[in-house]
Amino acid sequence: MDAVSTSSNILVINLSKDEQTLLSKSLLNFPNVVVQYTNFKNCIKHIKKLQKVDLVLINFNNHTTKSIQQHSQLKAELQQVPKIIFTDDLEKFDINSFGNKVIDIRTLSPIHLTTNSIHRELNFQHHRSLFHVSRIKAKNEHSRFDAFLNNTEDGVALIHDNQYWSVNDAYKRIFNIPAEENLTQSVVKEFSESNTSSDRAKKNCALNTSLESLPDNQTSSVLIQKRGGESFVTTIYKTKCLVSNSLCTQILVHNPDAWSNIEKGFTDLRSFDHETGIHNKKFIIEHINNKIQEDSPQGSLAVILVNDFRQIRNKYTHQQTDKIIQSITSIIKESCDQSDVLAKYGDSVFTLFSSELDRSDFLLHCQKIIALTNDTIFGEESDFIKASLSIGISFLDQRVSSAEQLITQADKACDKASNSDGEKINVFDSISTPLNELIEEKQSVNLIQRALEENRLQTLFQPIVDLSEKNTENYAVLLRIIDEDNNHIPPDNFILTAEKTGLISQLDEWVLRNTIQQIRQASRQGVKRKFFINLSINTYKHDQFIETLMADVKFYGIDPSLLVFQINFSDLKDDPAILKKFICIAKEECGCQLAFDQVGFTEITDTLLKEYSVDYIKIDGSFTQSLLNDPVSKKVIEKLVKVTKRNNVKTIAKSVENANVLAILWNIGINAVQGYFLQKPADKMVFDFSLKD
Repeated sequence: MDAVSTSSNILVINLSKDEQTLLSKSLLNFPNVVVQYTNFKNCIKHIKKLQKVDLVLINFNNHTTKSIQQHSQLKAELQQVPKIIFTDDLEKFDINSFGNKVIDIRTLSPIHLTTNSIHRELNFQHHRSLFHVSRIKAKNEHSRFDAFLNNTEDGVALIHDNQYWSVNDAYKRIFNIPAEENLTQSVVKEFSESNTSSDRAKKNCALNTSLESLPDNQTSSVLIQKRGGESFVTTIYKTKCLVSNSLCTQILVHNPDAWSNIEKGFTDLRSFDHETGIHNKKFIIEHINNKIQEDSPQGSLAVILVNDFRQIRNKYTHQQTDKIIQSITSIIKESCDQSDVLAKYGDSVFTLFSSELDRSDFLLHCQKIIALTNDTIFGEESDFIKASLSIGISFLDQRVSSAEQLITQADKACDKASNSDGEKINVFDSISTPLNELIEEKQSVNLIQRALEENRLQTLFQPIVDLSEKNTENYAVLLRIIDEDNNHIPPDNFILTAEKTGLISQLDEWVLRNTIQQIRQASRQGVKRKFFINLSINTYKHDQFIETLMADVKFYGIDPSLLVFQINFSDLKDDPAILKKFICIAKEECGCQLAFDQVGFTEITDTLLKEYSVDYIKIDGSFTQSLLNDPVSKKVIEKLVKVTKRNNVKTIAKSVENANVLAILWNIGINAVQGYFLQKPADKMVFDFSLKD
């Protein structure tokens, strides 16, 4: 974990000597602030020399055309760096030309107000760093302690007023207490309150040392007597702690049979998943890599996916979902060979590795796992669920060079099994799934990650012309990645990988923030401009995105109705509950608008439109493209227009490529059109909407 930075670097661009002197004097009382001055010509070199830049101050008074061109080259470098802009022409200033994180636009003077703005930003960054470090530290400590309690063979008990408040399972095993016995709020019988035998007899306590006699914060050797009379010598550590404002005693009883070396025990704990008690992702990767280093590596790996886990998670509470995962874990363990290595690889993904079984036996074990899961009813009797698995298998041989490669191959096979209507087991085939396909996917992931890290993302805009409404400019927002040669990479080359890996959420958030800034800029210029942006279910299902949306709309002070989220119509089938939740929050609490995209393949009814309260329907471009030659496409569009008009929902036809198609759509009653006939996607919004008249 990175430490909080002790100094802040401020890069100042394009100030005169007198202005530099004025600013430097005003920052004399700022502790640990390093100020670097440069101009537009040399600022890129300056940035590359610095390890980090915390704040950029840019003066755009008396700028030249050349300086603006030089700044456009800086856009990628400065995209994610907080910026304060100095200009005397506040009304006409184009904030979007500076990308994200413009925190203030002002004149340099009065200097004390500029100083306040700088201090406010640096203070915010410092406290944000402190909060981040504290949160990560607390999360790590909490997870580590939970893992310890769930997986250690040492007994842990929390005691208050001679009553148990909580114990772990290992504590019960050490004292021979039945696992099903509930000790919470029960009297402590495993230790006496005093050292006298009469007291122990009265309280029916075990013949163990009293807790009062043990020193605090020290390890003591004691004789432990289990229920049933068996005794052994071990060590106990006792300490006081405050829980819910009550002073409690916490004890740790070492199990001498668990580990011969206590350090080994803690190493093992870091390799376990604390929810299921099996190995974790870290362990399985290290284990496979160790096997690969052997002279003649061999083994079989299965990636096991819990199908439709999203629906399970939405239907049940976290506790119920955990029980389902734990039950599936037990099924897999029962079907495994004792030498097999089972690990929790993700929320709904397990890995099973065997270096002992031959391939046919391993396949039989996997079939048994699927059969047992299919025959098991999960959940409560009154609210049960049937779960199923998909399994992908890959075999280790000398052609496999890393654990990552073996796991990726099994994951590919698991995808095929999951998408299959029949057999839910698939074995990776290097012929049907060649290595170059795996390499291309990995390269695509690297491309997206570098684009996010280096700010090589760009939005293009395509006009959506409303054929009746006169006051609003509408644009569809399209995302592109810029490669190292400044060429645009279309979304077909990276969106599927982004969806699969979860990187789509970061891309969607980038587009959201960029679009909100576009709305603010247009509003400052007196232009009412509405933007349509695509949104993945893998993004809007997370509360974090909704929180970001609401915070940004409030922070930038925009009209939220100018922000339209385009939702793929297939999301209704995949997860209607999540979609309804998002629509409710986005429309009712935030004030944004919604559009269903790629519509036409499934019937749209009055009931559906009322249930989901969308504002727009975007008809799939394939219907528009075939409109001239296919009567069926025309009937689909006509039917959509009728049902949407009855419900005051606007229709948008995409992929309009010629005047004849536009004329037919006009006669049918389409509300708005989008396509290359009007304008190709462009990086600037210069379409003359008055031409629609």
